[in-house]
Amino acid sequence: MKVMLKYELKRIFTKRLNRVLITIGLALSVILSFLAATSNRFVSPQGHLETGISATRKVVADKNRNKGLMTPKRISELITQDQRAFREYKDKGESDKIYGTSIQQYLDVEQLVSYILTGNEDYNPSVYLDVNPKKLLNIYKIREAKIQKLIRQNGKTEEQRKYLKAQYDKISTPYQYEAPDSWDTMQLYVVTYSIVLAVLMGVLASGIFSEEITLKADAIFFSSKYGRDKAIKTKISAGLITSTGIYWIGMCLFTVISLTLMGTSGSHTLMSMLNSYTIYNVTYGQAFYIMMFAGYIANLLATTVSMLVSAIMGSPNIAICIPFFLFCIMPFVGRIGGGKGIFLLTPDQLNNFQEIMKVNHIYQIGGFVTNQLALMVLIYVVVNLVLIPVIYSAYKRKS
Repeated sequence: MKVMLKYELKRIFTKRLNRVLITIGLALSVILSFLAATSNRFVSPQGHLETGISATRKVVADKNRNKGLMTPKRISELITQDQRAFREYKDKGESDKIYGTSIQQYLDVEQLVSYILTGNEDYNPSVYLDVNPKKLLNIYKIREAKIQKLIRQNGKTEEQRKYLKAQYDKISTPYQYEAPDSWDTMQLYVVTYSIVLAVLMGVLASGIFSEEITLKADAIFFSSKYGRDKAIKTKISAGLITSTGIYWIGMCLFTVISLTLMGTSGSHTLMSMLNSYTIYNVTYGQAFYIMMFAGYIANLLATTVSMLVSAIMGSPNIAICIPFFLFCIMPFVGRIGGGKGIFLLTPDQLNNFQEIMKVNHIYQIGGFVTNQLALMVLIYVVVNLVLIPVIYSAYKRKS
């Protein structure tokens, strides 16, 4: 079995096209890390705009001047200072210098206040400018009142209302704040990279079962001692090992390089702080790792679907297209379909965690209630497990 597995892995990694694709895939982890690190903007106290590799660390350092527990009194004080600075920024000529010295540090506090006061659907990023700072002394009471309203609106049954209440109760306030810019930026880029790796694995896996047929060697393969048993299992194992290895090597490279360049500040900051009405009680660091795991499930799905199609069709051409359709075309199909119903559970949603957090879709099966992300992960873990014996059966029946 080990000899056969080494042989199948060798066949995958010795093909020139596969080696080129794998090199490109891993190189992208480095490229995307640097793009992430340079995607943030920092305005210096002198009013100069910086977008280089050090920009994220400088923005984080500036925001972390307000690091700590966001009590109502602290929020009120910070917004009072921010409103005063904004009036200077608006009225005076050296606006960039004022922004760099006085306003930039308050950006996350502004979002916290604006989101609590207006919510997701009616979000107004400028509402903090006109709010009476004294009103902010009750900001968490305002949030709680809105949460009760959301529970009544979104909970269609008693079980759903209990579930929503339990999820919101897990999120503790006042929030503990540390600027999460590096993690927030990484979340954006990890989605892109996960999609690229899924499509890449679709290409690599497409030839695992079709090669014997393409080379007219299938009769020899099936007539061999292990041709309809261990040899097929070995091919499946080789595909899964390749998919797992490439995905996690790429993701580890991306994570290590990105964190080295941008720092780890904000890993323990709750995502709820800047998205106050989400039901997901996760920190920015936890959310990033959840996104990587969901991306891995998507990567395995691309691999198993590609192997299944190539095993049935005997050709890699269609097998290559399926993962591309699932993860690159389906998001647009979903938008045309209104992004509702079945489109909320299509495979591309595995790479859509940031949007999922904003909408809070829940599902009830009997007396059991769960959220969209948990249900999707469960569905596609099961789908992957089911597809493995289906691949085996489909190729074994080949004549």
